[in-house]
Formats: sequence, structure tokens, C-alpha cells
Amino acid sequence: MYKYQKLAETIRENILKGELKPGEKLASIHSVASEKGCNTDTVIKAYRLLEEEHLIYSAARSGYYVVKAINRLQTANAATDLSTVRPPDSINPYKDFYHCMEKSITIYKNKLLEYAPAQGMEELRTVLAKHLMNFHIFTKPQDICITNGAQQALYILASMNFPCRGKKILVEQPTYSVMLQALYCNRQNVAGIKRTDEGLNLEELEAQFQTGEIKFFYTMPRFMNPTGFSYKREEKRKILQLASRYDVYLVEDDYLADLETDEKEDSLYAMGEKDKIIHIRSFSKTLLPGLRLGMAIIPEILKEEFLRYKQSMDLNTPILTQGALEIYLKSSMYKSHVARTRKFYQKKMQVLKEICHDTFGEETYYHVPESGIYAFIQTEKNTAEAVVNRLKKQGILVNGIKNSYLPGFEETEGIRLCVCNCEDKELIRAVKLLKNEMSKCIKGANA
Repeated sequence: MYKYQKLAETIRENILKGELKPGEKLASIHSVASEKGCNTDTVIKAYRLLEEEHLIYSAARSGYYVVKAINRLQTANAATDLSTVRPPDSINPYKDFYHCMEKSITIYKNKLLEYAPAQGMEELRTVLAKHLMNFHIFTKPQDICITNGAQQALYILASMNFPCRGKKILVEQPTYSVMLQALYCNRQNVAGIKRTDEGLNLEELEAQFQTGEIKFFYTMPRFMNPTGFSYKREEKRKILQLASRYDVYLVEDDYLADLETDEKEDSLYAMGEKDKIIHIRSFSKTLLPGLRLGMAIIPEILKEEFLRYKQSMDLNTPILTQGALEIYLKSSMYKSHVARTRKFYQKKMQVLKEICHDTFGEETYYHVPESGIYAFIQTEKNTAEAVVNRLKKQGILVNGIKNSYLPGFEETEGIRLCVCNCEDKELIRAVKLLKNEMSKCIKGANA
């Protein structure tokens, strides 16, 4: 990152946090240059960058002023949002990615007028194959399929046929609610298996696999949505052994691999038999949600069927965004962004872990991972919905996890906290209010 970008980032954070107020005049170019030990050109570039982002404006013969504070939490009536998956402005790489979009138009201007391969741009798939080596994943560009977000890949896999006699899809309980929607829309035969922070009951998993009815097992090995649970390495090894023994495909949704803190913690794909594992990645949660780009490593035997379904849904994923992602991955921007993002979420989870310890102690079960974007607070039976509604009236937005369960599956009630878009002080306040409302709902239920 250049000096002017670092300076701009510091000023941007001060604006977003409300430390620089709307209408407030910024320090002069010369005074900032003197204070930071840089030349005036650096300050001018930083100010111009913030002007382009509409955070500041210049007044003739007067200087630079703050336009507005983007942080929605600074307004009195704004909600504390612990439900929305939206990276905060302080780590949002929109400026860098905007530059990559411009480069993509320049480089791929002719291709923008043509249909692209349903599998995705070869240039992007080549860069992704190299990028995945950082995660001990060794694959070929021809095995990678680009999709409109990970959600499209999941929908296709739920729809298509697999070369095995099993017709039932096994999912963890709870699981990603959008995956359940894809299964419902496709009228799939679905079974569930309970997952806790201790993992799965491996005997039950073997019994499910042993029936020969399972088409594939859908799993989120790390930082799962909605609870934030992650498998330990030994458990992943046992899951792989069982899948191999009973010839079951694994669909691995590794959507937050970039936020992993332990470099030795491999994916199922890196550890297992490549011809039985579909590995899915998304760039929405750690990059830009609106980007809608995902990828899947598809075994050769499934590829033709997968691409046939992909092409029936859309002829190709947009070239412009594919090209921009290729440029972004090839540059140093992605690496620095991921490092900044991982650090942000680690700090956020540490704050949440401390306040949960102080607030709940031993009396309430909660799970706060070392990284990721989701944490889980367990509630008493028949109280979660009431807690969510009571918090909403106080301007605290959270989600229950009921829609992450199959109908009729015995659920553990609780609240999902998404730490993406909440200041630390608001996070602390929200947890304290959550505790109060949980206590009130328990008293009401026992009354």
C-alpha cells in the first residue's frame, strides 16, 4: 500500500468512527505533511482519493471539509445491526476493486461484447489455481468452474444427478439456510445430522453413509453459518475416511477460508480424495458482497453435468467482474486486504468473547470463534423469537437460527450474532441488552 493510501485510510477511519464530524475542516496540506513526515504530493493524493469517495470536499481558498460520516451507528435512530453480512466501510476495498474494474474494461474490452465460456474465463481460473496453492489446494484450471456466487454452485449441485445410487442429501443441523432453500426448491430428499461445537456423532454419520442412500454430504467445515463452529483436524480426517469407505461425495462450503488463523488447518479437499470432494469458495463475505462471484472445484466425472446446468441458468458469469477479480488476485492488493480483514475480525471476536464471558459467565452457553463473522448464543426453549422481537424494538437487530433447521428436526434454540457491521461499544451494549431480554423471556415463560 502506498503512503497516500495509508494516510487516506487513517482519515477515512476517523470519519467513519465519527472522530471527524460532518462539516469539520481537515488540517491543511502543509501541516499534515509536516506532522506525518511526508511530502505535500502525498497529502494531496490522499485528499483527492477521499474526494473521489465523496467523504470530503474542497472549498476554494479555504481547504478541505468532511462531507458526512458514513457510519450509520452514529445517528441517534440507527439500529445496531448484528444480522447483516456486510463488510464495514473501514475494510471495504471498493477503491482498489474499482481500479481493477477499470483495468478489466481496458484489457478485456473485446471480450465484453462476446459470450464467455460457461466454465469461466481461463485467465481467472489459471490465477485461482495458483492462488489456491496458498491453502495447500492443488488443482488444475480445467477443474475450476466460476459461478455467480457460491449460492449458484449449491443450487446446481442440489439439482443435478450424481453417479451413485444415493438420492438423499445429508446436511448438518443447523446449516446454511440458503442451502436449505435450494433443497426445498428442488424438492430434494433431505436428512439432517446434529452438529455441536464438539462436532458430529461419527457413529450416526457412519450409519447414514452405510445406508447407501446419501447422494452427498453438505458441510461447512470452518466458521459455519449460523453458529461459527469449526471441525478439528482429527474429526475432518474421520469424516473423510467414512466418506471414502461408503463412497459418499462431500460438498465442502469453505466460504471463509481467508479468515483462518491457523495456516496448518487444511480444508477437506486438501486432505482427502479429490475425485469425491466438491470444494466451493465465495468472494462475497471477505471481499464485496455485491460481487457475486464464486468458484467450485468439480471432479471430472461431474463436470459435464454441472456445466450443463450452469449454462441452462445463465450463459456465462459476467466477464467484467471475472476480469477484475483476476487482476485483483494477481496484484498485492488482495493479500493486504485479506490480512487487514482477518485482523479486523479477530479483534472483533476478541471483544465479543470478553463481553460474553463477563455477561453470561457459566450460566449460558455461547460460542465465539477466534475468527469468522458469526457467533452463537443459546437461548431457552420457546424464547428465541421473543428475544429477537424485543431486541428489535430497542434498535438491536439479530437473527434466530430456526430457519437453519429442517422441519421436524429437534432444534437447539439460539441467536446468531454477525459482527461485520457493528462498532465495539455497540457490540458490548447489544450483548448486555441480549442478556436482559433473555432473562425477561425466561421469567415470562415460567410465570
